[in-house]
Amino acid sequence: MVPENLRTAYHWNYRPQTPRRPAWFTEWPGGNRIAVTINVMHEWESRPRASTARKGSVTTGDRVLDFLGLGAREYGANFGFARLLDVFDRCGVKATVFTSGLMAELFPESLKEAHRRGHEVASHHWDQTKHPYEYQSEDEERDAMAKTVAAIERATGERPLGYMSPGPRPSPSTLAISAALGFKWNGDYCDSDIPYIIDVNGKRLVSIGYVRPAHSDNDIMPLGLAGALQHLKDDFDAHYEEAARHPMKYRLAVHNFIGGRPGLAKVVENFLHYVKGHPGVWFCRRIDMAEFWSEREKI
Repeated sequence: MVPENLRTAYHWNYRPQTPRRPAWFTEWPGGNRIAVTINVMHEWESRPRASTARKGSVTTGDRVLDFLGLGAREYGANFGFARLLDVFDRCGVKATVFTSGLMAELFPESLKEAHRRGHEVASHHWDQTKHPYEYQSEDEERDAMAKTVAAIERATGERPLGYMSPGPRPSPSTLAISAALGFKWNGDYCDSDIPYIIDVNGKRLVSIGYVRPAHSDNDIMPLGLAGALQHLKDDFDAHYEEAARHPMKYRLAVHNFIGGRPGLAKVVENFLHYVKGHPGVWFCRRIDMAEFWSEREKI
């Protein structure tokens, strides 16, 4: 028997403990066998961790600013993000952009441009420094999430329909807040090869997990550029082979300050061209996948 505190805190009262492939799910739209979604992590971190700049930490409480870490985030906002948008244009791919509310406040033109080019802009909470479980109250967390929605809407002119926590490491309250704010999909659960429906007291969201299956640029960066590209190809081939038996999804996440550097951005571009050379591939934004799943699950 599952302890009740785990069931409610981990949200098994709202989502399936064991997601299963529905009988209707024999293909993606257009008769495609695999859905590929590319996600850009467009984050701002007010107090960067040592891992951001991959150097020793210099931040002590609130007394010291890590200029190197902030510079990495600033580079991503100003240069890496623009480079990735150009890659997607050349490849004819629309992505989902996960943005912090602070990024929407500090660099709104970047999101305006992404929206203009047809990319989805989703909420990634307010500040990459603070995870939802670190708030002192549910009201404090709710205020931060609502503030982020408002910042994105000001920047793009459109309310975001998707949400994922930094990490993703939500709190026990995050899902109910997401449902109350009207999000259509959630990326906090890394537990399934396929989407599934979350029902929060009658409010339905589609779960589309973060890099399960597949990867982020953090995973492939240590392999070097040639190794990173080969790893992505090999991993996609495994997904594609399995997709001959049942539909699969594949997700790649790239951070603007990591995957947006020239070398890794070229790896992403070469990988997208490789994937586009395969028949039966549906490139989609997360909202496209969520709308497809939600509509079919009404049957």
